[in-house]
Amino acid sequence: MLRVAFIDQTGAQAGGAQESFALLLAHLPSFIEPRVVVFQDGDYAARLRALGIDLTVFPVSESFRDSKREAAAIGGMLSMPAAIVRLASWLRRERMDAVYTHTIKAHFLGAPAARLAGKPCVMHLRDILEGRAKSALRLVALACAPERIAISKAVAQAYALRSTSVVVNPLDLRDYLQLPSRHAARELLGIPDDGLPVVGIVGRINRWKGHDRYLRIAAHVRERVDARFAIVGAPIFRDADFVAELEESCDSLGLRDRVTFVPWTRDMKAVYAALDVHCNCSTREPFGRTIVEAAVAGVPTVCFSDAGATDVLTDGRDACIVAAGDENAFAIALTGLLEDSRLMATVSEGARGLAAVFEPAGHALQVAEILRKAAA
Repeated sequence: MLRVAFIDQTGAQAGGAQESFALLLAHLPSFIEPRVVVFQDGDYAARLRALGIDLTVFPVSESFRDSKREAAAIGGMLSMPAAIVRLASWLRRERMDAVYTHTIKAHFLGAPAARLAGKPCVMHLRDILEGRAKSALRLVALACAPERIAISKAVAQAYALRSTSVVVNPLDLRDYLQLPSRHAARELLGIPDDGLPVVGIVGRINRWKGHDRYLRIAAHVRERVDARFAIVGAPIFRDADFVAELEESCDSLGLRDRVTFVPWTRDMKAVYAALDVHCNCSTREPFGRTIVEAAVAGVPTVCFSDAGATDVLTDGRDACIVAAGDENAFAIALTGLLEDSRLMATVSEGARGLAAVFEPAGHALQVAEILRKAAA
């Protein structure tokens, strides 16, 4: 048995990273004995406990917990050394064999604590940071983690670290075996079902996710095709004021009667059943979990070429991929899909064929073998 401390920063709100984390924990092979550590309690921690997982809430300062990647709070930084010492003591006391860190704050506390405790650490890199934050994370990885996992080639290349294995995110395929009818899904989500195609962007409403870009693209598409557009999600973790900006953009772009804001929901089957096309408009998307969810549900995606999920996508076969940041090319590709039913059917069917790549048990086994290698 290999006793592993799996460290994540949140036990409250769950984004795509946490959904992947839950799937990993649920499918670990029997030679891994997991102990989960989170920095706050909440609904997500309760979900993990419901899986029968041994979970510890490790308290950190409020300033550290509330720090953002764009600007770390001074108080949070000052609280880190003491927290690292306490966490190292816990790792020794609980006789952990290895440490796995899953998110940015978990890296900055968990990896140094593992080094201090004399435990091997595997960092699972999920984000592409910039500037000083990127340099700091790279330094921590070099000093404290002999093995790293990246969720895409784009993430691995961003840090250019040796001993980095690319392991794509998992997806619970059972969730997409049977979708509700399109009419029922649109009625549930509050999207008018009037025969018009529906295009959606799904996930956290954060500025870097490109929802403003999505609305500009929608305005261009409307010049050629009459369609409806949906923004599905909520401003989790940051950018609560961004929603009001998007609503103002709907008015200025003449889209008020064509855009539906759908609140955050865990019923993703209904979301993808309601859509004809999915869009990912992020800036340097590290992976793009919604791209994979849409693909398995048979919904074609239009995305930029710098999205991490393009590692497994092929333009024209299972997605439409355009040059990074080119809004005009994006609008042309989206319009082409909506106007060409044969292309839509081809890409939809190709997308469904990607399902096996994201099977959770295979993902968990790859991660477990990397942990075993680090512990050895």
